[in-house]
Amino acid sequence: MKLKQFMVYSLIYIGLVGILVFVQNGSSFTASIFGIGLTLPVALWFVLPLLLFAILTLLHMAYNGLSLYRRKKAIQSDSALYEVFAKEILLAVETDKKFKTEIYKTAKEVTKFLSPWHENSVEIDNKEIVEIINMLKMLKDGEVVELKKYKLDKQNPIYIKNEFNKLAHDSAYASEILKNGSNLDEKLVKKAHEVLLNTASYLEIKKYQTVITKEDALALINRYENDTNFEMSKEDFYALIVAADYSESEYIQLVKKLRDRLNPEILLAMFDRLKNEKEDAGEAYLYLLYELGMIDQLKEKLAYSDGEENEKFSLLLQLRENGKAIPASYLF
Repeated sequence: MKLKQFMVYSLIYIGLVGILVFVQNGSSFTASIFGIGLTLPVALWFVLPLLLFAILTLLHMAYNGLSLYRRKKAIQSDSALYEVFAKEILLAVETDKKFKTEIYKTAKEVTKFLSPWHENSVEIDNKEIVEIINMLKMLKDGEVVELKKYKLDKQNPIYIKNEFNKLAHDSAYASEILKNGSNLDEKLVKKAHEVLLNTASYLEIKKYQTVITKEDALALINRYENDTNFEMSKEDFYALIVAADYSESEYIQLVKKLRDRLNPEILLAMFDRLKNEKEDAGEAYLYLLYELGMIDQLKEKLAYSDGEENEKFSLLLQLRENGKAIPASYLF
């Protein structure tokens, strides 16, 4: 209720009370106050407390109104000041802006924290906001935090960042992410897939990766070449080579790397089979025959083939027959 309305309604109410009492009892009453006798109509004795109460109420309302007015003006002033402060913070300008209201004092500290140039600590009385800020700092530093109480959506950037941190701390967590991959961030799932390829056993990889792409095959073959602890069946490895779809020169480079990893007989049998499925693997098979010293078989294969590789291997054989054998890698 507005102040003017209250004054009008109060006077009407007090007047009505006074009239009603006077109609019922028009006599006077004497009261002794601090030894002084005071005689007034009974109606007035009823009206005076109401009038005093109304005056005190008016003073209280006036005080509250003044407080609200001052608060409104302070918010308006802080609002205009905050726009300047926000620009200065984003531009990394030293600022000494001070705010009058608690709302903008908190907003000031949060803005400082969110600034890309933020380095200093923030001072906030709100414990919940302080807890969130500390949690964000931990996330930024790569730590894993508990987020259940915040009930964040799985597409929330904070949730996603925490999942990335979990993945960085524990590579085995990749399988947990891939179990629910359809509901998670695409980049997170891609990273989990990458971690799985680089750290998990091949049995575990096959469990979550039903379709092996060319990129997956290349990554797994590279890991197999360099990690002696990474094992898989020869049939699985052969399937990866087929999926990798190497070029002619890449097959030869693969042979060079696998010579120290696979038994020569297994490697030779693998490429003997592969050349029938992948035409570009034929030269790598001939290369392997030469390197393994299987010269008769090489000559036999060359007799039924032609092309540039024929010339290279013919040169290698000629040098060998003249006692000047050189590794095939000189020409390939």
